[in-house]
Amino acid sequence: MKILLLCHDLTTRMRLDSLWKAAGAAVLGVTSSETPDCIVIDLGRRDALEQIARLRALYPEVDIVTCAATFDGEAVEAAKTAGATDFAARSFVDKRVARRLKLAS
Repeated sequence: MKILLLCHDLTTRMRLDSLWKAAGAAVLGVTSSETPDCIVIDLGRRDALEQIARLRALYPEVDIVTCAATFDGEAVEAAKTAGATDFAARSFVDKRVARRLKLAS
């Protein structure tokens, strides 16, 4: 499974060995042969909505899960309007991604 994480603290906290680091979206834009199975974007990023819209255009069939430390209904709606598939609290994003990828029962 290839999961594009645009969430620096999640990558660090989970001690993930990542090929696609914080600039992952730029890397994927150049290497379009690499399609992620799921994308996770932190809504705390300044460019979150632009990245969601850009990645949705590049990968129309890929789930885009957004996350944040706290729930902000307006931010979640804006993310869905931009093309996000789902939202999860940052502490539960791993479970949400697993469920979307059908890795959990």
